[in-house]
Amino acid sequence: MKTRGIRVITIRRDLDDHHTHPSPGLRVVHVAAARPGQPVVASRRVVEDLHHVVAATESLATSGTTDGTWVEDADRYVLVCTNGRHDACCATQGRPLVRHLRTTAWADEVWECSHIGGDRFAGNLVLLPDSLYFGRCGPADAERVLTAHDDGRLDLESLRGRSTLTLVEQAAEHFARAELELDRLAAVTGVTTTSPGRVSVALGDGRIVDVVVERKLVVAPSPLTCKGRDGLDYPVFVLAGLTVTP
Repeated sequence: MKTRGIRVITIRRDLDDHHTHPSPGLRVVHVAAARPGQPVVASRRVVEDLHHVVAATESLATSGTTDGTWVEDADRYVLVCTNGRHDACCATQGRPLVRHLRTTAWADEVWECSHIGGDRFAGNLVLLPDSLYFGRCGPADAERVLTAHDDGRLDLESLRGRSTLTLVEQAAEHFARAELELDRLAAVTGVTTTSPGRVSVALGDGRIVDVVVERKLVVAPSPLTCKGRDGLDYPVFVLAGLTVTP
């Protein structure tokens, strides 16, 4: 799957999924994650059990596309990382977040998920099929994120970025949005790296934002995660220049 740029994530409703959400078989979801300005595409199919997953996803592994057995999936998936095996912070922050979201209007969209990276940003929230990552989310933060997304907006305070962009591109989009106060999801229609550290951000109103980003290593004042060690470095991205062209 890696050669096709595919990341596999396992999801579940909760430990009592079979009892609280009875349904035959297992749901397999494929999200064709898009860059800004491109349509997002999701499809799914149901298989009898885990033994059928490999056969069901064979076309993804060989051609990178789904075959005729998949149907369009219009659902939004609100994923919360609760994988404590990789780092306990994800479970410590994620599981209370899941329990809270199950009491809200978004309960039917919420899924626990396997490790998605960014332990130091726990609790982590991923919205599919838009492929948006949000970090350091407690219950109130998650509600703010989902309320904004329902309205076609991004909560910039919690936004980590998009899985389809490089780290520098994610930083550039964030700087462009923050500097120009653009929280509408559709406000950015394209993100393109033009040279190392320089990114062109296309806006929905026709403007182009040229963003220069510098990457620096900073010594963490304390362990970054529950399993982290003292004195580790971590990267930060700094806005070095921003020019708007009408």
